[in-house]
Amino acid sequence: MTYRSDLIFRLAEERDRTQFINLVRLSFMPTMALADVEQEWGERPLNPTGRKGWVVEDASGDLVACYRHLAFELFFAGERFPMAGVGGVAVAIEHRGKGLAQWMLTQALKDFRDQGCLLSMLYPFQHGFYRQLGWAWMGATQQYRVSSRHICSFAERVNIAAYQPSQEEALKALYDKVAIQHNGWLVREPWWWGNFFKPKGGREIYTYTEAGNLLGYVVLEFIQLEPEKKQLAVVVREWVALTAAAYRGILGFLGSLRNQITTIVWNTYPNDPFPYLLKEQQRDPALTLPAFDFNYMHQLGLLSGGFMWRLVDARKAIAQRPIQPVAPFALTFHITDPVFGAEQFTVECDDGVMQLISQPAATILKLSVDHLAQLFSGVRRSQQILWTGELELEGDAALLAQLDAAWSTQPPFCWDAF
Repeated sequence: MTYRSDLIFRLAEERDRTQFINLVRLSFMPTMALADVEQEWGERPLNPTGRKGWVVEDASGDLVACYRHLAFELFFAGERFPMAGVGGVAVAIEHRGKGLAQWMLTQALKDFRDQGCLLSMLYPFQHGFYRQLGWAWMGATQQYRVSSRHICSFAERVNIAAYQPSQEEALKALYDKVAIQHNGWLVREPWWWGNFFKPKGGREIYTYTEAGNLLGYVVLEFIQLEPEKKQLAVVVREWVALTAAAYRGILGFLGSLRNQITTIVWNTYPNDPFPYLLKEQQRDPALTLPAFDFNYMHQLGLLSGGFMWRLVDARKAIAQRPIQPVAPFALTFHITDPVFGAEQFTVECDDGVMQLISQPAATILKLSVDHLAQLFSGVRRSQQILWTGELELEGDAALLAQLDAAWSTQPPFCWDAF
């Protein structure tokens, strides 16, 4: 619990139920009546396992802001990093523009550091708002809306079948086996898996097996695309493939739907080879085509501005992060942080390890905590942000290439939203 002269930041309690739900309603579903939202909410607790509601209470006892803290871990560079997910940030309509969200999230970040969280992640309503508090844009999802007739009918599709409840444990084990090979995928908690397997109208799961071994799966949703609502489409909400054969099997299965489904909406990470395997590298011609005014090219994919990460404890996160082998070097970071203030620390990279040392280095990098997060995650390179003027350098510029090589990795991606 944290106090300001006129505010209290605390864990939500059962007595807050109506006010808490109303804050959420007015921020995310304002066209619904409070009674309807309360009925939909049902008897769900305010603080279920792994998801704690936090509130800001004013001097009169009214709730003026809230958010939900989701206790997660995520996979990065083959390691599991403790991560604080932030969701459902809401401020009472009559109190917006007063800095309440900034104050609440500042208190939250301090709590996250005290709890040992190294990273925080959220899906922003505006990237610029959260960037002011040190979060950095990380996640880009690539979306392709292609004709089902442009997907090859790979022979491996014969190994696809509808998911059976008896496959639940095998599916979860497969996800974990693949997730650790990627950056940013969540370590899914039991309560998360419980929601995953709940039946939902229009949503189906199909699996790929060989000799009884589950090697891949795909989560589909049947929809009618906006704005025409004439094309029946399949949206791929998640796909996981342990082998190339499983990947081709999933694609071949989607291509085999061509007599019923006009469009496949394939959501994926940016370096997925999917577009190279299409018969035609273009958006489904049956859809309204947006303009693409450059060199007579076809529009193919869309790139989202997705989730954000924040380094909650930069020193500990850097010390835990695996690196690529490079020649020894040392750098001093001068970090500006809107919540924790200026921080200065030195790292030494030697024998495949980056560790904190007390001796200052001759080469100094001055940058914000959000830019540091982008370097740490592999989304951007220090040589790039020096060129754009987002980093100041004192000392040997050649060391930037070594830092970029040490932190070279695939940018993070995540299937899960919260």
